Amino acid sequence: MNGRGRNSFSCLKGKYLRIFGAPLMKIIECASEISVPFIVRSIIDDGLSQDGSHYGDVRYILMLCSLVLVFALIGFVFTILTQYVASKVSCDYGHDLRREVYSQFVSLSSSEIDQFGRSKALNLLSSDSFALQNGLFMFMRIFVRSPVIVLGSVVASFVLNLYACIAVVLALLLCALVVTVILLVTPAKYAGVQSSLDRLAGLTDDGVAGARVIRSFNKQEDEVALFEAESAAYQNRSDQVAKINAALNPLTFALINLAIVAVFYLGSFQFELSGLSAGSIVAIMGLLTQSLASLISISRLVTSLSKASASKRRLDAFLSLESKIQDGDKPLPEVEDGKPLLEANKACLSYGGESLAVDHVDFLLNRGESIGILGGTGSGKSTLLSLLLRFVDPNDGALYYGGVPYSSLRADDIRSQIAIVLQKAQLFKGSVKDNVALGNPNCDEATLQSALRDSLAEEFVSRYPDGVNHPIEEGGANLSGGQKQRLLIARALCSLRPILILDDSTSALDYKSDLLVRTNIKKRKNVSLILVSQRATSIKDCDRIYVLDKGAVVGVGKHEELLENCPIYAETYAAQIH
Repeated sequence: MNGRGRNSFSCLKGKYLRIFGAPLMKIIECASEISVPFIVRSIIDDGLSQDGSHYGDVRYILMLCSLVLVFALIGFVFTILTQYVASKVSCDYGHDLRREVYSQFVSLSSSEIDQFGRSKALNLLSSDSFALQNGLFMFMRIFVRSPVIVLGSVVASFVLNLYACIAVVLALLLCALVVTVILLVTPAKYAGVQSSLDRLAGLTDDGVAGARVIRSFNKQEDEVALFEAESAAYQNRSDQVAKINAALNPLTFALINLAIVAVFYLGSFQFELSGLSAGSIVAIMGLLTQSLASLISISRLVTSLSKASASKRRLDAFLSLESKIQDGDKPLPEVEDGKPLLEANKACLSYGGESLAVDHVDFLLNRGESIGILGGTGSGKSTLLSLLLRFVDPNDGALYYGGVPYSSLRADDIRSQIAIVLQKAQLFKGSVKDNVALGNPNCDEATLQSALRDSLAEEFVSRYPDGVNHPIEEGGANLSGGQKQRLLIARALCSLRPILILDDSTSALDYKSDLLVRTNIKKRKNVSLILVSQRATSIKDCDRIYVLDKGAVVGVGKHEELLENCPIYAETYAAQIH
């Protein structure tokens, strides 16, 4: 179901009642705030003015002051309640959204992720998800409250004085015009900022991953210059958006202050002429102050929603991607010893070019067999493994597990039967045990020690004072190449999966260690082995060997048969033993 009917708002399911219910509670808070200026007017005009109907009546004044406190308390309670609900819902939404993005990230193939943009996809998990989370939070807090305060202030101003209301309305209309212009301009600019951030993240990732290569070729200055250029471009785009948003506050302040000056100007006439009393002037100033605060909040909402709008388009584009690998619904079949376990029939795969990365390949792995795959760089070995693991589906031909087509099975079920050790070491920050037991969370001590022993990792792990609890740095930075490969082999063995693929995973081991590891693996019962190597000596004892060249199988058989019938294999073996 990847990409089908999913978007960034799918994670809001079950939250709509709180999303729209919480802002409605703000109406009670707004009513309390708008009522206060009227009470203040009554205090001044009726209780404090000499011609007031309750002049000098302390009890009347205290009663109105108590009423102000009651309204303040009501507003406070509903504000805290709404803030709590908004925080809880937005955080839950951010969590669910990031989980959805990560789920989509791991469900797509590497080629699909690369087409979308790896750094762009990673930014979706951080800045874009946070922008939508913050946008929802601001929506729940401000979207209803600020407009109600502004409209309520206009109505209240009209009740107090028609001429003052005109000044208030004009100021608020001009402020609304400013906010609208900025709302129309900023989303596209935010999209440009995010695109620039994607490129910056990509450069950073390349620089960190390739630091050794960069230093070895003395390209540090070039890389720094490239990063500074992209960083300057990102800064320029960010500055442009910031300057536009920075114009909001001074413009709205200026317009509101002009309205306040207009009210004072009207109040400078005789009260009888303008109809404005001292209490009315104070009340209108209070309403204008509330309106100003609300307009500033609207400007923050506009900024937040502009970012959220740009991020939503990016997230929707990613979540709408459909994986080309579609699961079937058949269960995995039981396979008896000696029967076909994995099979490829005329499998072809192209990555978009004219040539085929895998060209009509026939492949067979029977249960309990050991199969060798030999080929030079670019011969199609890794692509064939990707097909067997169903990381990609063939353009033509078919693959089978136990005689059942891959298309009829779930990809996760197929992968649950295969343990693979890749050429590139994939170790994570944690302990030795955490990394080895990664494929088997329920790994017991006996299984763990057996995997370490058969992979020869026990030789160096046993020397650590803390043993299997010894910390491993990110990427195995505190290990040698051979130690990394031994731990990776131990992880595959610890998973207890019936199919084991070693993809040139003993290249950092000496010949003796390589032989010992392979011997230990062959002693394990119910393990079907696929050895991928550029060393003919590492696979010569396999039950069957496939020789690949330019994506095609150019030789199949045992070691002795290939020496006679396959020139590529014979030349490779001869070159390696001399």
